[in-house]
Amino acid sequence: MTLRAIVAAAAALTLAACGKEEPPKPVDPASKVEQAAKQLGDAARQGDVHQAGEAMKKMGTALSGSIKVEPVDFRTLKDLLPDAIAGHKRISSEGSRTNFMGIASSKAEATYEDGKGGRIVLEVTDVGSLSGMTAMAFAWVNVEIDKEGTSGYERTTTVNGRKAYERYDKALRKGELDVIVAGRFIVGAKATGVEMAVFKEAVAKLDLAKLEALRTQGLPPAAPAGPAAPKQ
Repeated sequence: MTLRAIVAAAAALTLAACGKEEPPKPVDPASKVEQAAKQLGDAARQGDVHQAGEAMKKMGTALSGSIKVEPVDFRTLKDLLPDAIAGHKRISSEGSRTNFMGIASSKAEATYEDGKGGRIVLEVTDVGSLSGMTAMAFAWVNVEIDKEGTSGYERTTTVNGRKAYERYDKALRKGELDVIVAGRFIVGAKATGVEMAVFKEAVAKLDLAKLEALRTQGLPPAAPAGPAAPKQ
């Protein structure tokens, strides 16, 4: 669903509220993104570079829900990637950190091969401040998919208790997997030139508990508790 559709749906719900007047509510993130996008478009038409920059900052703040989360260092994520998986040895690894419109994220990736044409690529991404938008980015999170035929399968499932989306093509000997961990980490696996049993073995051996243990890293400190209420 697009942001415009979300805003339209919210407006429709408001009109259906039997004419009851409600107190003004804070602008939701989707509306803020719409406003920033409009401002960005106006700046582009006017050739105003400064205004365009300000609009992009506002869009970044709206997307992040105004909650800044410092992503886990990609070096830490790299250390979580195994030396070997399902008979495939790690031949390379890399990591990176990006910052776009004030929103930072980190990513680590490793490539594994079996020397016989089989190849598996594992990716771990910390979406940082965009963790609240994860469900919107992955439509399969809130649906159930279960398809199977002579060419392969496609299904939503769980990996060690965590929601996942798994698919495999027998003819191409290709498999893909996406897993959401702790609402902020995205684990992706892509396999080529491997049999279905090998791909399933690789999926089953993913150690997601170590990644989930990092779920509170980079979160802003909790707000201090207010004064205790006086006793009656």
